[in-house]
Amino acid sequence: AIIDSGINTVDCSSCGRLFDAAAAILGVRLESNFEGQAAMQLEAIAAPAQDGYPFDLDDRVIDFRPAIRALVDERANPAIAVGRFHATLANATAAACGQARASSGLRRVCLSGGTFQNALLIGLTVDSLQSLGFEVYLHARVPANDGGLSLGQAVIAARRLRSNHVALEARP
Repeated sequence: AIIDSGINTVDCSSCGRLFDAAAAILGVRLESNFEGQAAMQLEAIAAPAQDGYPFDLDDRVIDFRPAIRALVDERANPAIAVGRFHATLANATAAACGQARASSGLRRVCLSGGTFQNALLIGLTVDSLQSLGFEVYLHARVPANDGGLSLGQAVIAARRLRSNHVALEARP
């Protein structure tokens, strides 16, 4: 009822919230003390997985409800469930990129954000994308999380300041 009413809820498309939900469903972490805590714990216990869970992809919107249902069904074995959860995220990312390529022709993918500090997820996602013929870019000198975001914001601010300064000098 709370979700349907929209009262005291916030829409979110963050992959980190999927990790939080998976950790809670599996009983690994019900409450986090810092950002990424649940995701780090899940990565640490993940067993290797060949297959991910099902998900739906329609018009670039990934619906993870089928995966969450499957995760609930497999919660008796958290290590296997977590491995399959990671594979699901990698597969969904690759499928969404494949769909985007079909309409745009783009062949390059940049993986960024705090979620892509997860070495297991990066490895699985890069493998999935490369198997589809994508050229994949990862962070090398700048962190994938808020550190990189703040650097990007500083670059944009400097560019705007420089543009404003040039425009003021050009005025009579």
